[in-house]
Amino acid sequence: MNPPSQIPESLANASQKRFPLLLRSAWFGLNQSFRIRIKPLGLTPDQFTVLRWLHEKKRECIRQSDLAQLMSSDNNTITSIINRMETNGWVKRSPHIQDQRAKQLIIEEAGEALYFKGQAVAQALEDEIMNSLSEAERLMYLEFMHRVTQACLDSRDASRRA
Repeated sequence: MNPPSQIPESLANASQKRFPLLLRSAWFGLNQSFRIRIKPLGLTPDQFTVLRWLHEKKRECIRQSDLAQLMSSDNNTITSIINRMETNGWVKRSPHIQDQRAKQLIIEEAGEALYFKGQAVAQALEDEIMNSLSEAERLMYLEFMHRVTQACLDSRDASRRA
């Protein structure tokens, strides 16, 4: 790892290393790699993400609007994904416990089994990518990404208020 005072050679030409482009490129590469790897399971990355959130929050009453927020998506996109997943028997909509006008999303047994298969693929991919960094670099990277994510969300909220 380079000392903080040294600029890595790969970043020396800053005009070609723009934050939004690098972030988009990293996300696109990760998403495409994951898409290819989970295709044999009959899943898309978005469907896996739905299953992951519903698995992790199954003790909570998750509405489609909650899921849209968790996935940084919009309600129309989530509705379309859930419709297909419900047809496949992976999730179901039930009356919300506290708000009878709303529906809560529940992961079905078939969806749970599929989630665990997809989770193994996701973890292997994450390990493969994160192994390109030392342990100290991983921790630093994750801390930086957390801060950048929060700054982006704060900027979004400020823009909405303006």
